[in-house]
Amino acid sequence: MSLISKISRIFRKTDDVKEKPEETKTKKNYIDIREYINKFVKQHEKDIGESLAVHDGKLIVKNRDGFIAVPLHAVAVNSENILVGDFDMEEAIRIGKEWSDIKDTLKFDENGMMIKEEAKQ
Repeated sequence: MSLISKISRIFRKTDDVKEKPEETKTKKNYIDIREYINKFVKQHEKDIGESLAVHDGKLIVKNRDGFIAVPLHAVAVNSENILVGDFDMEEAIRIGKEWSDIKDTLKFDENGMMIKEEAKQ
């Protein structure tokens, strides 16, 4: 873990309330998104881009050609760089383009007021 990562962990918000054992069982599939964003992503020693977000179980990666959506199950190592294994690149490009198209869309009601959409959990 890099020095910057260690220092930034100090300043992250943490809950002062201890979790109950039954709560930890339900959070076993929980991932900390902050551990996945703003890192370089490599596949077979080749740089494929920089991670920007996690959306619907996919790691959104920006490269010079656009966006790709790498499945989280393809992530092999998450340290200073994220190393990914094999995945369907054509599907990743397609889903990345879909994410790019919807990320900045605004919705309005019949009166012209902007509607705030609830984030998917």
